[in-house]
Amino acid sequence: MGTRARQGEHADVVSALLAFGEELDAVEASRLTTVLTNNPEANDLLVSDAWGFLAGVICDYQMPADRAWATPYNLAQRLGGWSVERIVADPEAVHAAFLGPPAIHRFPNQTTRFIIDGARRVIDEYGGDAASVWNDRPTARDLQTRLGAFLGISQKKAAMAVEILYAQLGVEIAEMEGSDIAYDVHVRRLMLRTGLAERDNVGHMVDMARRAHPERPGALDLPMWEIGRTWCHKRDPECAACVISQACPQLVDAAKGVTGA
Repeated sequence: MGTRARQGEHADVVSALLAFGEELDAVEASRLTTVLTNNPEANDLLVSDAWGFLAGVICDYQMPADRAWATPYNLAQRLGGWSVERIVADPEAVHAAFLGPPAIHRFPNQTTRFIIDGARRVIDEYGGDAASVWNDRPTARDLQTRLGAFLGISQKKAAMAVEILYAQLGVEIAEMEGSDIAYDVHVRRLMLRTGLAERDNVGHMVDMARRAHPERPGALDLPMWEIGRTWCHKRDPECAACVISQACPQLVDAAKGVTGA
């Protein structure tokens, strides 16, 4: 595995990624169920309740995704109900629910603060209806900005949420040209090893994705994430088995400094 490069490799890589993304979209089983949590009841809350989904985005950090996205459901079970009003009405009960034992998040104190702040923002700025964050046909860029205003939602999570809302939950978004890749460890590794990016920097990678596929940069996110966790491992990547092996220049060493979650 080396540093072979050829003319048009970026176009080939982008085409291969988009083709794999279309395959993922065509999978009959829900991608939300597969990617986010293995608990059917937790999934039901995520897809049927806007505050549940928003809280899931907030909680998705520094722990396995399926456990993180199950946090709203687990919190609702301990609180005996689920609403922004319930969260705001008794912050101490929310904190106690997070703490357990067992704790329902790796960082119960910080996540308690994030969730309470998020519930207050929904009440103060969106009339208590979390769906109002996205149900007015915003542009992808505007929606990402709105999500990023919530405490605990980073660029990575905001970009990811825009794609999930659009591609999996059917939310109407006016202009997907403003969608972005998430600055996730798997995506970062793919951006460097495919040659789509030259350095591990969020601004640079977002810009390169926008240039590579200006029609909808975020469409590159899910296929890169799936490839990163399935074949393009940090160590011993399975290049020969990878679905984009024929298009990828396999610049393995370019991602040797990529760390984080």
